Amino acid sequence: MLEQMRQQSRSLLIYVLFGIVIAVFIINFGPQSPGGCNKGRAVQSSVEGARVKGHLLSRQDYLYGMMMVGAQNIPPQRAKMMRLHETIMDMLIDREIMASEAERAGFRVTDEEVEDFIAESKLIGLGREQKAPVFEQDGVFSHEAFRKFVQFQLGMTPRSFIEQQRREMLANRMRDSLRAGVAVSPVEVKDDWVQQADQVNVEYLRFPVRRYESEIEVKPEDLVKYAAANQETLKKLYDERKAALYEKQPKQRHLRQILVKVKAEATPAELTAAQKKAEALAARIRKGEAFAKVAKAASEDERTKGRGGDLGWQRVGGTMLDPDVDAKVTAAKDGELVGPVKTASGFVLVLSEATREGTIAFDAAKLELAESKLREEKSKAMAKAEADAALAKIKASPDKSLKELYPAPEEGDSGSGSPAKSKGVSAEETGLFSRRGSTVAAVGKAPVMAKAIFALTKDAPVAGPIEELGSFMVVKLKERKEPDLADFEKNKVGLIEDAAKRKSGMVVMEWALQRCREARAAKQIEVNSDLLRYEGGPEGAIQYEPCSPPQMF
Repeated sequence: MLEQMRQQSRSLLIYVLFGIVIAVFIINFGPQSPGGCNKGRAVQSSVEGARVKGHLLSRQDYLYGMMMVGAQNIPPQRAKMMRLHETIMDMLIDREIMASEAERAGFRVTDEEVEDFIAESKLIGLGREQKAPVFEQDGVFSHEAFRKFVQFQLGMTPRSFIEQQRREMLANRMRDSLRAGVAVSPVEVKDDWVQQADQVNVEYLRFPVRRYESEIEVKPEDLVKYAAANQETLKKLYDERKAALYEKQPKQRHLRQILVKVKAEATPAELTAAQKKAEALAARIRKGEAFAKVAKAASEDERTKGRGGDLGWQRVGGTMLDPDVDAKVTAAKDGELVGPVKTASGFVLVLSEATREGTIAFDAAKLELAESKLREEKSKAMAKAEADAALAKIKASPDKSLKELYPAPEEGDSGSGSPAKSKGVSAEETGLFSRRGSTVAAVGKAPVMAKAIFALTKDAPVAGPIEELGSFMVVKLKERKEPDLADFEKNKVGLIEDAAKRKSGMVVMEWALQRCREARAAKQIEVNSDLLRYEGGPEGAIQYEPCSPPQMF
């Protein structure tokens, strides 16, 4: 529960930020201050700003909200980025929802109560109670100072300001009533604190499954055998992919590619040598040698080389090939070799093996699906085998860090050398982090990995292989910062108070948001969004949706 509160408390921060702005405004924005000139005033108008559950929020009410946060001192572009106008309207609607519910619950605030509150040199600005030294003269409340502030700074009469404060006080009484029913267990606070104080830093290796696909050789007889043994699985996969891949398809061709790379800064001699190599490969294919066999032996496209240059099914006229190559492939027949064609990457040879369009039946797609599944299974097995080997190597060298065993490749390293380097496997590190649900620092949401990491100890510092996020992971504990319970006991009272504030704030926010959405669904909220336009912005009303969760600036 407290973890959820902590995550959602960022939404509450917007109100804290507004409170700080209000406090600065009230302290510094006195009647004679340069920021208090009449540029912030607007001519009073009876045009509606909004209507919330039958209560009118006038244009003047909206201007009151703007002045309460000193919005006239914020540049329009900055205000727009902060969503300042929309947020002020959100907070005014929130106030009216709270005030309306307070009245329904039987709460009442008299004019005398408001006047006594103001006489203590206090005000409430959009839910936050503040000391108001601008109401004072020589440290004592002055009705004349109050009147001047309200009239010249807010552009209001004392009577209308008192009504604003009455609505603010009603809303705060409803909030206080909701907070009063919120309690936080000391045990819950302690458990949450222990989780946050328990921090770990781990090194880890990542073996992505897809990295091994290009190394896998799948023979035609293997596909036939796999398809026969996994008919039901493949039919289910076909049904899942049918709408996207096999129904009403445009004309497609099954392509293979061979690439002979040419550097951007290649000399004429290098360019000639690459062209001759490509022409020699084309001659071998035209003499009858299988394209896939030549691609696997000689192509310099690492992504497709291991698969015999297979590019899969490509839409005619919309392939991923160079436009010049694409045009030639489109004009060629199935089985006709295209190339060598010079591209930005080098010289390319392409072969179209088959053509299809329309709806592709299961029997026609079966071997394609079988290859996809078989490659996936073999890739997963290879990745796990590499991870198992790494785990054994790590356990055999307990005094060495993962970064010593699997260093990052040096700048300019071509990838040759150790198997680890050739596959790009090098140690990574999370840095110290605490429990955040299923999140692992530097990795992301990884529930299995997170659970394994926080089970690591000095006596059992290694775990894996852990299958997560399309990879197999191996982790090793580098550092653990244990919770200091004496520190908790020392700060327990404050921690419980903070947790109660967070929880009560979240309860109030969610309750008000729910009431707001109910009112919106009942068409009890109307907003004149013309009021929310920013100076220098486009003409017309802006897009605004009331009852949205509070946004960060």
